[in-house]
Parts: sequence; structure tokens; C-alpha cells
Amino acid sequence: MKRLGVIEVKTKDGLIIVKSDLRDPRKLVGSIVYDKDLRRLGKIVDVIGKTDSPYIVVKPETKEIVDFVEEGPVYYYVERKPFRKRGVKKGVKPSKKKKMKKGRGGPRRNKRKKNKG
Repeated sequence: MKRLGVIEVKTKDGLIIVKSDLRDPRKLVGSIVYDKDLRRLGKIVDVIGKTDSPYIVVKPETKEIVDFVEEGPVYYYVERKPFRKRGVKKGVKPSKKKKMKKGRGGPRRNKRKKNKG
């Protein structure tokens, strides 16, 4: 668990704005945020502000969380695991696909036209 920053503002929309202690928090979007008692507050949904003093937007799990969250204390985050494609094992190269010959593989069609008459 790593230090995220200090709450600056609770918005009317129910979002929490945190002054970041990190230099580049953009990679943290989607991470879970906790308070000092290890209660889960919500997820990081956006990073706003200047690059030298960024602010992090946290969307709370429920609306009741905004009521008990205090402005000022330090909050923490746990980095999300990097996304991995399903079915692909780590360290295994995907097999090369064979090229299909031209004119094969599709549905066969009758090239002759039927005479109506």
C-alpha cells in the first residue's frame, strides 16, 4: 500500500478530490483508494490539474462514504494489476497463423446462373 495524498475537496457530485503526493499519477487510474483504517473508499477515475501539482479524482463506492471522509488526512492506494489478455500465458509466444490460399476457406457458391423459364 502506498501513499496517495491529502483530500482537498468533496464535490457536490459526490466525488473526492485528492492533492497528489505523486509526480505522475496517470498510471493509477482504476486503482483502489483506502483510508488510514484500511477501509475501501473508491476508485481513481481521473487525474486533473497541472503536471507539477496534479489532483486525483476518486469516485466513492457509495454515497455514504463521502459523509464520513474527512478533509486533510492522508489516503492510500493499491496499484491495480496490469491487464493481461485472456488465454495468453505469460512468457509464451503466440503461434504464427498460417496464410490461407486464395479462393479457399469461404463458402462455395454456384457460379452457374439458373435459367428461369
